[in-house]
Amino acid sequence: MSTIYIHWAYCLSKCYYCDFNSIKCRRNIDYEKWLAGFKNVINIYKDNFYDGKQITSIYFGGGTPSLLPTNFIKNILEIIKNLYKLSPDIEITIEANPKTITKEKAVDLRNAGINRMSIGVQSIIDDDLKMLGRIHNAEEAKQCVYEMSEIFDNLSIDMIYNRPSQKINAWKNELNKILQYPISHVSLYELIIEKNTKLKQMIDAGIIEKPKNSSVFLEETIKIAQENGFEMYEVSNFAKDKKYGKHNVSYWKYEDYYGIGAGAHSRCIINNHKIAISQIADNDAWLKYASQNQIPICEREILTADDEYKERIIMGLRSKFGINLKKIDNHIKSKYGLQNKL
Repeated sequence: MSTIYIHWAYCLSKCYYCDFNSIKCRRNIDYEKWLAGFKNVINIYKDNFYDGKQITSIYFGGGTPSLLPTNFIKNILEIIKNLYKLSPDIEITIEANPKTITKEKAVDLRNAGINRMSIGVQSIIDDDLKMLGRIHNAEEAKQCVYEMSEIFDNLSIDMIYNRPSQKINAWKNELNKILQYPISHVSLYELIIEKNTKLKQMIDAGIIEKPKNSSVFLEETIKIAQENGFEMYEVSNFAKDKKYGKHNVSYWKYEDYYGIGAGAHSRCIINNHKIAISQIADNDAWLKYASQNQIPICEREILTADDEYKERIIMGLRSKFGINLKKIDNHIKSKYGLQNKL
């Protein structure tokens, strides 16, 4: 089984905590040129890296892919459908910002093939949303979730906890409220203060308080999620009725994935070896190569047996599915003639 990740690096604005490969939108984006570039790279990956396994998930991430025109999404999906073998029950997700999606556009996206949406709520406290650099307010986020639930029966939201100056009781109250929303999945992330972010600059300048490391937030998060019927199946992910996110589960099971777009990463097997591929992160450079039907790769590495072994364990330990050491040993041994130790 394999998955495909499509990265759209543009946002309306850069969130203060974000260190992902994303930049503020330009006024005039040549969508036709971008579509042609994606089509070229999707074709190149099919010819050079794809091994014919079923694709169980397609994920549009970013950035803010909900900014993309619906026809852009539709064309990408048609290209993939024509070139790759898709699972009959494939999960096709798009990330959305509450400010960038309407009911009308959501219906169009569903008709284009999207069957799952992940909404970046992050908080339902207005002051904290401003502190995080989000462009929506709490009421807009709530309205968005309820409207999208009328269109998608597989709906996920993202939340961030242990925010600067946040108290545990305030988070417990907020989480209990958010879990009453009409969602089947929630990703609950502890805030990480990354270098080269505005949030880090604000903390260094003493404008806001640095969050304290605390296991209490995680412990209470797990407890409250379970009390509300959400099963913890990964460090930061919780689902109702076994509606696990197929895309990320594939990562944790160390299946092949093909990342396409500026800064996207891939892991796939070529000639019985696991290959790590990184694409050029700069949007202009990526588009230049892609437009010329050249592969926009900045790094391609054949993983050693030790690298692969470690990655399989690290990824497996993130989820409830765990790791099968015997299976890993046999897999590595059959490929490299090695017997590994934990």
